Amino acid sequence: MTSNLGNRAGTAAPAPLAGCLADVDAVEIKVTIRPDQELCAERAMEVSEADAQARTLYFYDTPGLELFDAGAVLRARHIAGDDDDSTVKFRPVQASKIAKEWRQSQGFKLEADSVGDHLVCSASLTVVQKRGEIDEVAKRKRPIERLFSKDQERFLCEFCVCAIDFGKLRVLGPIRVLRWKSTPKRFQHELTLEEWRLPNGDDLVEVSIKTTPEQALQARKDFEQHLRDLDLDPEGSQAAKTRTVLQHFAKTLGSGEP
Repeated sequence: MTSNLGNRAGTAAPAPLAGCLADVDAVEIKVTIRPDQELCAERAMEVSEADAQARTLYFYDTPGLELFDAGAVLRARHIAGDDDDSTVKFRPVQASKIAKEWRQSQGFKLEADSVGDHLVCSASLTVVQKRGEIDEVAKRKRPIERLFSKDQERFLCEFCVCAIDFGKLRVLGPIRVLRWKSTPKRFQHELTLEEWRLPNGDDLVEVSIKTTPEQALQARKDFEQHLRDLDLDPEGSQAAKTRTVLQHFAKTLGSGEP
């Protein structure tokens, strides 16, 4: 399959959190924990590996990360105790310009990620995968393009303008993820903690909450105060987890490592 990439429909630059949120369905407020505070964060939130939901992620991009740099993410994941799935995601997008057809599609999400005082809107389409399909792609027994549905292909084409050769995409992964959810005392939001583990032993820990657009400003203030109460830096690390893991695997491809 050949698709397009470049100036996407509905593209917009990152906006302040106080900007227009009326068109998104939810806001996810995220903090990547500083490396020196990762163990403290997991202890403060009283999580253990035995209680985590395990996930395995794969991304698909060129060795130069051309898709990611243009705002597109292709991802698949194994989820323990749940269906496998694949996702086509674009960010940033201009939420008000997303067609009603997509908003009504099963598996479609229009959300905003809040990091610090900035907001980035994203649009994604997720489809359930049959067991074994993701592994077949990882083992090169199935082409990457056959992992995605016709609706996902159409979604990709609608938001892209430059030709992409799917044959040039590579499997970037696996990334082992441990995920926990909890609702602490004296804090009204459900917390999600994720630990992303790379094959070289490095990891990234992110904590987040999800809220409505109307409550986003106050929720962020409450979230930051909750982190301070746990002796954690609410500004966190500057490392974005998806970019960090993609750069790791792109470097591995360039070095010829298995």
